[in-house]
Amino acid sequence: MMYEKKKIIVVSNRVPYNVIKSNENIKYKKSVGGLITALDPIMSKRGGLWIGWGGQAGINHSLGIKANVWHKSKDEGYSLKFVNLTKNEIRGYYHGFSNRTLWPLFHGFMFQSHFNNKYWEYYLSVNRKFASEVLEEISGNELIWIQDYHLTLLPNLLREKNKDLKLLFFLHIPFPNYEIFRVLPRDKQILKGMLGCNLIGFQTKTDACNFLTCCKEILNLKVNFERCEVIVDERSVSVKNFPISIDFKKFNNLSQNKDAGKVLKSIKKINSDIKLIISVERLDYTKGIKEKLLSIERFFEKYPEYKRKVIFIQICVPSRTKIREYIDLKKEVDELVGRINGRFAEETWSPVKYIYKVIPQIKLISFYKASDICLVIPLRDGMNLVAKEYVSCKSEGNGALILSEFAGAAEEMKKDSIMVNPYDSEEVADSINLALKMPVEERKKKIFALRKIVKDKDIFNWAGNFLNYFIKTFENSGD
Repeated sequence: MMYEKKKIIVVSNRVPYNVIKSNENIKYKKSVGGLITALDPIMSKRGGLWIGWGGQAGINHSLGIKANVWHKSKDEGYSLKFVNLTKNEIRGYYHGFSNRTLWPLFHGFMFQSHFNNKYWEYYLSVNRKFASEVLEEISGNELIWIQDYHLTLLPNLLREKNKDLKLLFFLHIPFPNYEIFRVLPRDKQILKGMLGCNLIGFQTKTDACNFLTCCKEILNLKVNFERCEVIVDERSVSVKNFPISIDFKKFNNLSQNKDAGKVLKSIKKINSDIKLIISVERLDYTKGIKEKLLSIERFFEKYPEYKRKVIFIQICVPSRTKIREYIDLKKEVDELVGRINGRFAEETWSPVKYIYKVIPQIKLISFYKASDICLVIPLRDGMNLVAKEYVSCKSEGNGALILSEFAGAAEEMKKDSIMVNPYDSEEVADSINLALKMPVEERKKKIFALRKIVKDKDIFNWAGNFLNYFIKTFENSGD
């Protein structure tokens, strides 16, 4: 691939390792999340530099640790550079503008967005801090690949310092339509920030189209919808959808190794003759966990014959635990699980098994293998890689995917999934019944078709398409 000849600098809010400082000792623990799942395999194979915050206030960015210590050999991996953030910066930039302003708004939860000027000031100052750290590392020939909504101002901040930089941006979450985005008091600054790039990537065609419309309506820029480009200061910015994926081969192989087999046997032994339905997500209101639990409650109301025959496993990864909305959500979910189990449970059976913690990857893969159905029904999601992880682990074809029409993954996977509106508890309950009764051959046909999609369009295909598109469009054209 052409991009393999280029040095890559990835810039994201977080590096892919949590920095844990204890008694003057520094330890590094692999992070979780869609961005890490997607990009770590590429950087491990390709090499380069990853710049981001280490997860705690005040960690020295010049520690010089190499991420490749976590990989198989000295030749694998990439360097890390840590951006120092103070407690106030974390509070204002991360917990504030990123996750109480942009996150809800970009997911369409307009009335949960908090518009606070202090948040904005911290967001701007931290993006400037990231710009300084990046500029220290460039020689002029790198591809600088900026990730996600935390750093929307960074591209233009870098462009202002060096107009010849090769800048790419990928938004992992949805981009809202014009009517929602225009509510943001800093809408013009966000658009101008992103337009500092040469190429801006989105998860879906709808997201890309929404961005182009906002550039036209809010900034009055010349937009070519057919060519998917915006003209800014006589410079062309390409806007295109590149649906992100996972390392299919890795998940497929792990699902068939001995360790996964041992865990799978223990899960099956405990749950013999019981159908398992699994959901995995961060504890976030956009994931529709409350709505999902209400659908599970409706399922057992409407189909009482499944009592003692079906268990719903809800795995929630703790997330943003210092933000009020997430604290309240945790309480509501706890209460809902308690209510459903209190209503339907019997002596040796409970309908909902609720796990609130990070699950080791091998154990998670074993849960995927053991589960007859995967329920992926967010209220809104940029992509949702759980859907792709699940089918990648089902080499025997013994599973079914129930998927929200509002997940980005639906654009690729809707044909062979059972599609639902996550707000419709009646439809979700009926879809679970449909999946449980689906003939074996039909299940296999659908799962194998979904596996082929993920295999053919894996994370390396995604990265190659994204980076090679940039090189062909800009470098080969002399732009």
